[in-house]
Amino acid sequence: MRYTPGVRRREAGFTLVELLVTIAVISILAAIAIPSFFSETRKTRARAEVEPIFNDIRIRMDQYLQEKGVYPNTHTEAKLHPSDPGDGIAHSIQPLPKEWTDLNIRITGADQVFCRYTWVTGRPGDPQTGEPNPALVETTGKDVFSFKAPPYDWYYLLARCRIDPGHTDFTWAFTSSVDSSVKWSNEGQ
Repeated sequence: MRYTPGVRRREAGFTLVELLVTIAVISILAAIAIPSFFSETRKTRARAEVEPIFNDIRIRMDQYLQEKGVYPNTHTEAKLHPSDPGDGIAHSIQPLPKEWTDLNIRITGADQVFCRYTWVTGRPGDPQTGEPNPALVETTGKDVFSFKAPPYDWYYLLARCRIDPGHTDFTWAFTSSVDSSVKWSNEGQ
């Protein structure tokens, strides 16, 4: 390119306004995407922990029923393992309490857990039929999982999770002998 006197050459590059607009757009997109990303991360972490442990407990419950003709004695919803400091920090699931070892539960996967677990068992006509889940009502103000006991021996499993310390709400997971799918409440909040 030849120099011509009096003709101003246009410099390549961005103006300050163009740069500021670009930074503003990127900031807005990040503000939208980052919370969504962390919510999905919490959901994934909870699912990766809860579903294998529920499967381990479910297998042992069914084996116990086959061997003894009934499900093991019930826990209460308030008796969670590991005990629940509610701090959103992973705690060791070991050692397992006597009720768990009597059931021959063997936890596969990580030893450090963010969730606390329990089960409730019953027989046909038990008074728990149709009752709200007290631990859930206490922390959520409503019965999150409705469960109507069937006319045969039954159980349900609960997990109460606080995946990270920055959140005050619990995530709940529920499954039962009636429906083996895992239902979630307040997931990723």
